[in-house]
Amino acid sequence: MRFLILGFLCLTYGCATRYLIPGNRYLTPESQGEAFRGQAEFQKTTANQLSIDTREGNIDEGVLYEDISRSGFLFSNSLFDQLDLFWSHVSSGNSMLGGKFQFMGGSRHSNSTGHKMAIAAAFGRNEHETEDGVVEFNLGGQEFLFLYGYRFMESVMTYGSISQAAYQFDGRINSDSSLDGLEPKISSRVTSISAGVEGSVKPVFAKLEFTYQTINSDKTKAYSHFITGLSLGVSW
Repeated sequence: MRFLILGFLCLTYGCATRYLIPGNRYLTPESQGEAFRGQAEFQKTTANQLSIDTREGNIDEGVLYEDISRSGFLFSNSLFDQLDLFWSHVSSGNSMLGGKFQFMGGSRHSNSTGHKMAIAAAFGRNEHETEDGVVEFNLGGQEFLFLYGYRFMESVMTYGSISQAAYQFDGRINSDSSLDGLEPKISSRVTSISAGVEGSVKPVFAKLEFTYQTINSDKTKAYSHFITGLSLGVSW
């Protein structure tokens, strides 16, 4: 639970007139199992940086997309056998707090093989001001996932997910330029399909994940790309 508390402290992390949408999520359908079991993992992925397009001297042109390499973290802690709470954070992005409910198959702790299914949801929100006071903004996000996996043996599992997410950037610019007083508001809708494999030698595990992602933002052409990421972690 201490990791979830730390997550609240990171909700104020953000930057200027740009924001990040994560790439790989690395969520598998398995719950930790029993009560107060957990895992922590370090992730490397490609994130999507969206910047308000001000090249025409206004905020009406939508956003500019850029792929950037980012690290991230995922902490999970079980409340009971089928339900986990988690904190997901991507460097320079907002934190997401959520829950995962496994409704088919055994938990990670049970070491059972076979089919696994779960649903998950995550939410996060920033309230921030840049150090120079030029930009004030709120950044909110919601994500909903359906997760499926098949564990072949104790050490190998394949998994996949389908997710729908929405992010909202709501800012105000305070500067001496022509942009002073403007209030950019951008909504981005994200659809992701992921597939991955997890290998483990308890308590250590690694995940390799591939994601196809489409982003639709206001006044901006849809952007689609493939993302590959790697995650290393430990469970207890």
